[in-house]
Amino acid sequence: MTDEVRSFICPRCGDPSSSGIHGTVVENNVENGPPYEYALLQCSHYSCQEPIVQIREDLGGGFEHDQPAIYFPSPRRLSRAVPRELREGFEEARKCFDAKAYTATLVMVRRTLEGTCVHQGASKRQNLARSLRELKDQGKIDGLLAEWADLLRAVGNEGAHFTGNKVSAQDAEDALDFAEALLDHLYVLRARFDEFKGRQEQRKRTTSSEPTTTDSE
Repeated sequence: MTDEVRSFICPRCGDPSSSGIHGTVVENNVENGPPYEYALLQCSHYSCQEPIVQIREDLGGGFEHDQPAIYFPSPRRLSRAVPRELREGFEEARKCFDAKAYTATLVMVRRTLEGTCVHQGASKRQNLARSLRELKDQGKIDGLLAEWADLLRAVGNEGAHFTGNKVSAQDAEDALDFAEALLDHLYVLRARFDEFKGRQEQRKRTTSSEPTTTDSE
């Protein structure tokens, strides 16, 4: 164990905690981006003692310049196929949720949605509703996905403007779930489907180009 002590909100019991580092592992994979450091910690509360894994990225200045994020237990570690700036926005929304700042969670979900629209090619000089409509017209989101995105916009507006209504933990968690699904669809599942479709088309072309044989009498 090192002498470094880190403070965090335990994702299991939800209380502030601290822990020394019981061990670290560094992942170096050039194809997937910068190096990642995984550190093993443990909740300091006797009734919990949940093992925790934190993660940091080395963006060129060393791991110490990155704020540690909870890697485990956490169901919301986005794929690296999602652009970094969108992952960072979503991660900040998740941190707000972990800190029970539910209004701030909705605001960060909305900001992530705005960034997604811009990254997908929507005009910057228009409101979010028009940006979503533009993506729908381009066929990038449709059906239920478009409905999810518009709902995220609406709840994000509620978080950004004072209404006197309290944001519930359930609403904030649902917003995170739908935002994650939207990002996965646009940047992970769509890419996998395009690759799958390309393989099938290549297989068909290969099959059709093969000479046919006939049985001789």
